Amino acid sequence: MIRKRRLVTATAFTVLLFGLMIVMEYYAPALEENASVVGVITLDGPKPQRAPLRLREKGGKVSACQALHKTPLLDEKMIVSETGEVANVFVYVKKGLEKKDYPLPEKPAVINQDKCMFRPRVQGVRIGQKFLMRNSDPVLHNVRSFSFKNRAFNVAQPADTEDREKVFRYREKAVMVQCDIHPWMTAYYFVMDHPFFAVSNSKGQFKIEGLPPGEYTLSAWHEEFGEQETTITVGATGSTEVDFSFKQKSQ
Repeated sequence: MIRKRRLVTATAFTVLLFGLMIVMEYYAPALEENASVVGVITLDGPKPQRAPLRLREKGGKVSACQALHKTPLLDEKMIVSETGEVANVFVYVKKGLEKKDYPLPEKPAVINQDKCMFRPRVQGVRIGQKFLMRNSDPVLHNVRSFSFKNRAFNVAQPADTEDREKVFRYREKAVMVQCDIHPWMTAYYFVMDHPFFAVSNSKGQFKIEGLPPGEYTLSAWHEEFGEQETTITVGATGSTEVDFSFKQKSQ
């Protein structure tokens, strides 16, 4: 009888242990996915003044884009808050990641020509992800890319036409796009082979989620202020805080 009880107890313990191992294995990836890198991008120095854009087409003709704005359209090269936070900084893991195929986003990346500005100004797109070009304006635009690793393109987009699509094959950094008709319209995209990147918002904040534990080189790029790097160590859970501070380039 005692032997039978011991056998039942041992069997129950084995089943419990096996179940616990399954639960731990199930939840381990979820714990890793909760790890994040957060931070704020600031400017060390006076806030740059944003000048009104000269809305004239190539050749000097006054642009129909003026009718889309009730107030002057301001330059967006350096968007800095009153307290010094910098928007449109592309933050990404530069080194340290395991080389593997990461799942692609279900949604495409989109660059929209809206009120004669590219939206968003800075973004990341994955290798193999659809990249859609959209014209939401009642005027003719075009999207010219100045890429080198991926094939450069120049796509005309009249008003009320369908989105145009591209897919990139190679990793590439800070590719500028421009509208030849409206030369003040510029934007940048990064072609990435992993999902660990973010763009700072109007408060200078960024967040990169799901980064596996390890040591990495984190880079922050801005079209006018340049690029900075730092080394970070990420744990299995929680947030790793990393801040960047830029200075204006000497004139």
